[in-house]
Amino acid sequence: MSARSASLLLLGALALAAPIVIAGCPSNACFLQICQGNHCRCSISSCGDGAAFDTKQNRCRCLKGFIPLAGQCLTPGQANAYCGVGQHFENGGCFVNQCGAADELDQSTGLCVPRDRVNQVASNMGVQVGAGQKLGCPAGQKLILDGSAAACVPLAQTCARDETWTGQACAKVVQCSTGQIWDPTLAQCVQYAKGSDSDELVVDVAQWAFANYGPTGGMGTSSFCSTFAKKPLSFGLVEGATSFVRVAITMSFLGGEISKGVMQTTTVFDGSGNAVPAKGGAEVEIAARGIFGTLVQGGGRASALSASTTVKCAVINASKPQPVPATGGL
Repeated sequence: MSARSASLLLLGALALAAPIVIAGCPSNACFLQICQGNHCRCSISSCGDGAAFDTKQNRCRCLKGFIPLAGQCLTPGQANAYCGVGQHFENGGCFVNQCGAADELDQSTGLCVPRDRVNQVASNMGVQVGAGQKLGCPAGQKLILDGSAAACVPLAQTCARDETWTGQACAKVVQCSTGQIWDPTLAQCVQYAKGSDSDELVVDVAQWAFANYGPTGGMGTSSFCSTFAKKPLSFGLVEGATSFVRVAITMSFLGGEISKGVMQTTTVFDGSGNAVPAKGGAEVEIAARGIFGTLVQGGGRASALSASTTVKCAVINASKPQPVPATGGL
């Protein structure tokens, strides 16, 4: 064999052994795919933090140790924080912290309160709980213990962050792919984040806001409103009172970077335009920030330097808590 032939054979073997580099399509969020035989991996993608591009499923997926929730890839700690006070993440969703049969969950701390302390709250409200009884509410309502106060609210005001009210019960929403979020108004997953020609994740901040908080001029989502609506006493509502609050949510992103995003809320009573009590306003702010935090954690570039939406939420103080059999409700 001549030296020239040997050189050609060597070059051919090296070519077969070398990885094949394929430029990806921006809409798939993968910009550089490297293949070794039949095995391919994405070297450069626009997936958010905690995610990587899956070449087999042709989409971003959460890395091991991260939880797919709210369209993002969250750490266990972040997932629990997203679920909020009194809730935790398990088995793919947000669930209420469980207390013993003789205890009640305090929604202000997320801790379980012994029956004697709950009875003291009842006594302070002028409600006497006898032997074989506990503080409770009529059917279709839920007792909300909030520190030294308690109220009965409709079940519609008690949905978790990843639930929506069906008209009869709180139901878990569909868990969408990374970069998508369930929009209860449209009743489908909507894409709010995707790759761009500049090899980065671009977030449609207006779309994200509408899906998470609600469309401008419409009703707020159950996942947003329920977090604070279950505390009607924070808004100064007496038993049997109903009020609508109007919440304006404004988000801004310094330099267009999602990670530098800040937000603020302004909450007023819808009928009068008067500001809600400070405690109620603080509850709304906490609810809005709990959702906004997941967006900031995902990173990327904002489609606009700012975005806003204004929604309405019903706050109902259904009735005064009352004694019910310790083994059940009315």
